[in-house]
Amino acid sequence: MRKTAYILFLGLIVLSSACEKKDPFVDRVVSPLLFLVLDENGVASSGLTTEPTVSSKITKDITFSIKLVELDKTNILDNTKGIDSIAVKSLPIALSIRGGAKIGDLTTNEKGVATLTKPWADLGITAPKAGTTLLLSWTGTYKEVKFTKYTRIQGSN
Repeated sequence: MRKTAYILFLGLIVLSSACEKKDPFVDRVVSPLLFLVLDENGVASSGLTTEPTVSSKITKDITFSIKLVELDKTNILDNTKGIDSIAVKSLPIALSIRGGAKIGDLTTNEKGVATLTKPWADLGITAPKAGTTLLLSWTGTYKEVKFTKYTRIQGSN
């Protein structure tokens, strides 16, 4: 009886350790920076949106602006200091339409902001209407970690 209980116990240990499953689709890596999209007025997205959408007037050129910050969590447990946002300077970013056509290369400035202005027609949209959506892909490398962020530009009146 003791031998059977011992074998059952070992079997349970083996089965419980075999239950750990990895995600078969995506290897997740903690983002090395916070990626904020800025609208025409310079207001940043929350950074928590998976695919932020920014409006752009169809009567003007599209202005693409982002702000990149590194989050210093050294003082996360000190409620008098908290998390610090440090601008990511001089970081090159490639901007593309999600189908693969490259729009341009940008580099962040001293405030971690990068901006590019292009006419709608240069992006393949000759007659934009309110609601026209352009899917974008931002790609770069920071601290040896490659990243891609998806955003949308939506035409407005």
